[in-house]
Amino acid sequence: MSLRFLVKQCTPIDLISKVPGKQYFSFKRGNVVARPANREYFVPDPDVIIRLWKKWLGETISPVEFARLTYTVALAPCLAMELFDRQNKKGPATYFECYIGHLFARSVGVNPTKGGSLPVHGRNVRMTMDFLFNMGKEYRKVHLPVKMSTRERVVQAWAHQRLLDAAYGAGAYRGIMVLFSETKLDSRKLEVVEICVPDQWLAYQSLLAHMDRIYYFDIPGRYKDLTAQYPDVIAIKQFGEFFSERAAVLHS
Repeated sequence: MSLRFLVKQCTPIDLISKVPGKQYFSFKRGNVVARPANREYFVPDPDVIIRLWKKWLGETISPVEFARLTYTVALAPCLAMELFDRQNKKGPATYFECYIGHLFARSVGVNPTKGGSLPVHGRNVRMTMDFLFNMGKEYRKVHLPVKMSTRERVVQAWAHQRLLDAAYGAGAYRGIMVLFSETKLDSRKLEVVEICVPDQWLAYQSLLAHMDRIYYFDIPGRYKDLTAQYPDVIAIKQFGEFFSERAAVLHS
């Protein structure tokens, strides 16, 4: 529905990419321009998305097709929401969180909880978190923080992982963070940049808590470089890779 709205009632607009190796565009309605969409992944054709969805359900979809399908389904409603209210940050973030929670729940066959009780000085303290998955004794429990970008108080994800490690033992909950992108649009110049803080991430990952995997829909180049430089410290991957390495992530 949102993709058809974008294609039929809005105007596509080219953006000036300041991100090496990436091209971005968006949609415009009146004077409002929505957030950037990566041309490599966004499919502005509802019929193609329907075909890819059927291939996914039939388990015949390729990794490249899956990346394009999941990216488009994740972003299209966010673009549509922003064209009605560009200041609406909560709506897209909430949709993305629910979307990722659903994909993971469908993949592992278990519904998540939104928090847990931590033992503190003889009493239980309730903490709200994004998602916690408990799939039984044969699998690792999973802490799944979800953010549209790391500008949304990302240190909170590492802090929650630290609390789980302290309460239940290091590694009792495997930290898997899912992020969309780090793009930022200058709505006047129509320029797109990526905002990254690799040194902060290295500090969080080394000194605060350990995230076993960090998955992106649109991986920033500087975070690819961080993974290449410190492969034993941090693993940042394309989102679709979770589904191909799911058994290793949940069992090991």
